Amino acid sequence: MRKTLESLSDRVLSLFVAKVDVGAACPRDSWYEHCYCRERSDFRKYCWLDSRTCQPVCGPCQVFKSCI
Repeated sequence: MRKTLESLSDRVLSLFVAKVDVGAACPRDSWYEHCYCRERSDFRKYCWLDSRTCQPVCGPCQVFKSCI
C-alpha cells in the first residue's frame, strides 16, 4: 500500500514540477579560430557555444595580432 501511494504521488508531482537534466547546459568555454595570415597580420575569429543548441557560433575574422 505504501509503495502504491509513493508511486502515485511521484506521478502526480511530476505533472506539476518540471524535471531538470543536469547535463543539459552547454559549457561556457570560448575560443579563437585561425582564419588566415596576410600582410604580416594574423586574422582570427572569436567562437563560442550557443546556449540553446550547443552548436559553435563564430564572429567575423578580424586582426588578432599585427607583426610590425
